Amino acid sequence: AFGRRPASGLRLMVEFVSANPTGPLHLGHGRQAALGDAMCRLYESQGWAVTREFYYNDAGAQIATLARSTQARIRGRKPGDADWPEDAYNGEYVAEIAAAYLARATVHADDRAFSATGDPDDLEAIRQFAVAYLRHEQDLDLRAFGVAFDHYFLESSLYVSGKVDAAVERLRAAGK
Repeated sequence: AFGRRPASGLRLMVEFVSANPTGPLHLGHGRQAALGDAMCRLYESQGWAVTREFYYNDAGAQIATLARSTQARIRGRKPGDADWPEDAYNGEYVAEIAAAYLARATVHADDRAFSATGDPDDLEAIRQFAVAYLRHEQDLDLRAFGVAFDHYFLESSLYVSGKVDAAVERLRAAGK
């Protein structure tokens, strides 16, 4: 694609970084941010209209583990305690999320605000808040790095919209 101008109106979507919101960004995420942003800039220099997308894997087992880890911290447990969940995330950032949740903080992630209820028994509220908290932290890091996105896509939206169930049903109907 390089070296020639695309036809008028041709667009390109580049999805990059897309770290699971289960912890802070690490060096590998920074490398992917630099690479993805550089690719987008190269395409733009050649006349392409580029949309930058960040896909958030905000559903599934890892997110459930994040919610349980945060709930344990909210309840005063910490790594090393006898009743600390075996598969829990042990980073100090989980304690920070728990403290913000108990303080009923509000965090802004993407284009939405999430306010903590402070209820230690509401695992779904804890999950939503913890994911939003980490998405917000990741967004701040990426902005500091000079990387911006045009669109954020949440995996959970595929479940909420019924698209996952519809796809499974189409496969079943096809005998798969």
